[in-house]
Amino acid sequence: MELLVVLGIIVVLMGILLTAVSAVKEHQRRLDAKNTCLQITAAVHAYYADYGKFPPVTPQNDVPSPSGGSASDTIVGDPVMNVPVPNSALFDTLRNIPRGPNESSVLNPRRIVYYSGKAAILSAGKPRWGFFDRTEDGSTPPAGDAGSLYDPWGSQFGVILDSSGDERIDLGALYTDFAGANPIGGKAPRYRVGAFTMAKDEMLGTAGDHLYRKGNTVSDDLISWE
Repeated sequence: MELLVVLGIIVVLMGILLTAVSAVKEHQRRLDAKNTCLQITAAVHAYYADYGKFPPVTPQNDVPSPSGGSASDTIVGDPVMNVPVPNSALFDTLRNIPRGPNESSVLNPRRIVYYSGKAAILSAGKPRWGFFDRTEDGSTPPAGDAGSLYDPWGSQFGVILDSSGDERIDLGALYTDFAGANPIGGKAPRYRVGAFTMAKDEMLGTAGDHLYRKGNTVSDDLISWE
C-alpha cells in the first residue's frame, strides 16, 4: 500500500512537471515570435529609409493613388489569414533574393540584405520556425510556400504595410473590432508597419472569428507595430 501511495505521488508530480515544462516552452515560443515580429518591422523600415517606399509585393501595389500611395494597405501572410499574397513576396526583396516581385533585383537594386533567418524545421509535414527554402528531400517548395517565413506553430508570419499613405495601418482588415479603432477606443494606430502571427491556435482572432477581443477573452495572436 505504501508503495502504491509513493507511486501515485510520483505520477502526480510528473504530471505537474510536464505541464509546467510545456507552459515554459510555449511562453518561450511566444517571446521568440514577438521578437521576430519586431525584427520584421525594423527590416521594413530600413528598406523604406533606403528606397523611400515600402517593398511592393504585387504589380498593382506599386501603382500610386491620388493620395500618393496604393488604394489600400498591403497585407501578406498565410492563406488562412484570407490574404492573397504569401509573405515570400515581401521577404524575397528584404532577403535580396531575385525572385517574384524582386525578379532581377528590380526592387532591391543595391542588393542589401535587410532580413536574414534560419531555415525552417520540418515537423509533421509542416515548416516551422524559419524560412521554407527546401523540402525534406532538398527540392524547392511549391509556389506560395517557397521562401516564406513560418512561425513556431507552422503558419506564415503576417505583415501589413501602410501603402495607402495615410500614416496608419488598417488593422480593421484583419480584426473586425479594430475597424476604425484600436482596443482602447482611439483611432487606428498611427504606425506604418505591423507584423503578426496567429500563434498556437493557427487561427486569426479568437477561435478564427477575426475578433482580437471577445468579451473578456483576448486572442492568442501576437501583433507588433512600429
